[in-house]
Amino acid sequence: MTIFTKETNFLEALRKSSFSLESLPDAISIPDVSDEGEPESKALLLATVDDLAFAQQGLNKELSRIVQEMESLRRVHDMARGYGAKGADYALEFLREHGEVK
Repeated sequence: MTIFTKETNFLEALRKSSFSLESLPDAISIPDVSDEGEPESKALLLATVDDLAFAQQGLNKELSRIVQEMESLRRVHDMARGYGAKGADYALEFLREHGEVK
């Protein structure tokens, strides 16, 4: 196995080789197996195939959390608008006063 040197900037060449690869990070975050410890940061050039899989799992978990949060915010927005809230109204206060949940 060859470890790339400063002179061999393969990662930059890989990023430039395809639109779908241009966002490759310099380092990846590998979640702790127990989900309690801090994630390990590892240079992408030193990442194993398993490291990439674990990093993807961590990103997918974060993406799921973000999607759930986005959907909850969308739902509150839609509920407030459905009850007649305007753009400058405080959403939760409006729902408390006009919505089904008191």
